[in-house]
Amino acid sequence: MDCTAIILTIGIIFAASFFSTVSGFGFALVAMPVLTLVMSVKAAVIFVLLLNLVLRTITMYRVRDGFDKETVILTTLGSVVGMVPGSWVLKVLPVAQLEVFLGAVLVAATVLLSLQCTLPIRNKTCGRFGAGILSGFFGASTSVSGPPLVLYFLNEKLPKDVMRANMIWFFGLSGFLTVLVNYFYGNVSGTVDLSLLLYTIPVMLLAIWLGEKFFYRLNQHLFCKLALTVVLIGALMLLWSGWQNL
Repeated sequence: MDCTAIILTIGIIFAASFFSTVSGFGFALVAMPVLTLVMSVKAAVIFVLLLNLVLRTITMYRVRDGFDKETVILTTLGSVVGMVPGSWVLKVLPVAQLEVFLGAVLVAATVLLSLQCTLPIRNKTCGRFGAGILSGFFGASTSVSGPPLVLYFLNEKLPKDVMRANMIWFFGLSGFLTVLVNYFYGNVSGTVDLSLLLYTIPVMLLAIWLGEKFFYRLNQHLFCKLALTVVLIGALMLLWSGWQNL
């Protein structure tokens, strides 16, 4: 990889890490579309999965309380159900088609939530488990696991501190399992140049520190607006990336 590509990669990982630390999600959503400009789609998926695991390990350590254990366990179990077929899909189908589909669904869902169109949730147990399944499936197949869960939690109107802590712990646990499942399917070995981690992890640490400083300045309303904005921008980038790679 040439110097320009390395600089671009470092910049996008910094931005993705910052927004992910502030909102609790969005790392892959921000990073994936741009990384496909400097590496293959499958390499970008695996690279993002590995970096996301590093990011979540650090933030889980720093956010050791404030999350709902039952919710985290339930959504993580759902993600396990979804990531097995998702890893298989990554192996046999073009990622670009999945990016276009996911991007279109996310744009529609984000617009509806922005217009205050929420769905009544009669059974939160089933709802959270189902959101975990969708998150696991798209996480394993495209590395973008956050939006299904984020949109569900926004629909539930969770407080920002609890929502962020839940997502940090969910993505930490599910990220480890997603890498493990993809390794089992043979998607990890030889896919990406792991030396890139040496360039990106230091800027990730800086972004985590700055992101945590910024998070505590946000109120509930601004947090929800930021979450929807990150999802919408990421969805449009997914559509663009998928269309370019079709």
